[in-house]
Amino acid sequence: MSNSRWINLLAVYLVIVGSSLPYAGWSPSLAVISFDLDLSYAQAGSISSVTGLVAGLMLLAGGALAARWGSKRIIVAGLVAGVAGQLVFAMADGFGSVIAGRILAGLSVGFMWVGSFTMAADWFRASKQTGRALGILASGDGVGALLSLFAFSAALVAIGWRLGLAVQAAWLSAVLVFVLIFSKNAPSLDADLAATNYPHQEAKKPASKRSVMKRNVLSALIFWFGSIGLFSAIASWMPTILVENAGFSASHAGLLTSSFSIAGMVAALGGPLIAERLGSKKRVVVVGGIVSGVAVALVTTFVAADNYVAVALLIPVIGLGMYSGEPLILAEAIESVSGRYAGIVNGVILGFPWVVSGVAYPYVIGLVRDVTGSFVGGFLAVSVATILLCGVSPLFIRDSSPSVKVAAAA
Repeated sequence: MSNSRWINLLAVYLVIVGSSLPYAGWSPSLAVISFDLDLSYAQAGSISSVTGLVAGLMLLAGGALAARWGSKRIIVAGLVAGVAGQLVFAMADGFGSVIAGRILAGLSVGFMWVGSFTMAADWFRASKQTGRALGILASGDGVGALLSLFAFSAALVAIGWRLGLAVQAAWLSAVLVFVLIFSKNAPSLDADLAATNYPHQEAKKPASKRSVMKRNVLSALIFWFGSIGLFSAIASWMPTILVENAGFSASHAGLLTSSFSIAGMVAALGGPLIAERLGSKKRVVVVGGIVSGVAVALVTTFVAADNYVAVALLIPVIGLGMYSGEPLILAEAIESVSGRYAGIVNGVILGFPWVVSGVAYPYVIGLVRDVTGSFVGGFLAVSVATILLCGVSPLFIRDSSPSVKVAAAA
């Protein structure tokens, strides 16, 4: 049982790493893509917005489908869509075909995320290590950012963005093969209860609607509205800001932007350990949200002052705060409901923010840039939203124990 948990965690870790390619693997070359395809700033921003919209819808649908069909099928469908989306984008000859590729990319990202987080939660819930497992999984986003915004950014420059996207499709194909061979769905929670000799304990089965309306689920939803929007804004526009305003190369801009998730990788791994030592996830989430909100406000100030050295130094600070809270607040939400509704809760918490924030943030920043000629106004709005959504909402979390308290063998 223990070996199966960790093998499956490795599989979904690779999936989360790979999900950064269809979402942001193109963004360091956005200026070149926009020039080649004659896109306005608003159209360029809508590339991410469409992806975020579809990803959010697929997160919502995928959460329910994972509960019915199993997480593995959802992950496989996401990887197939990711391969197709990158190839369609690579062959695009205008805005319409770009959007077609981004729709497939959104389906890919949504299914890969909800399938992976649900599979990890299902495998580790009984051992009461959900926070640790989701922290490890969230750290894969940092590796993915480094891969998509730096390593593959160099490839996009060296061989061109079209061929570079085809190489990304090949990478996703390799992950697909690994998942097909090594991953499998977790046993049901009821089966785990029987296997651990606690037959007298029964999983609570509240209605799915009641599960979604619990305080911790709503608090997590609000927090993720802010965190997904912030990630979308940083991943979509920070490389362009550093290239156009500061004169960085595309590869250097990608590396600096990826420091958001690279630093976040450390926080995602360390946050659950700190929470275990403190005996409270809430404290870590609250501090992380405040740190991110203050850091974004400072970034906005320094963008206005054209101090891009300070901007570059603050990008990883934002990631430290945000990633320390994301897996913990998600774990609090999952552990506050019955295991049979973990997929639905995952879909709601991850899905609605992608539909709203993942669409609105990149588009509004691009629109404000078109109207004002500056990115300052857009990032000012982002800083205010981050403070409210990620700095205030965690105050309402209730530290909880898992709905079904079972001590599984390690």
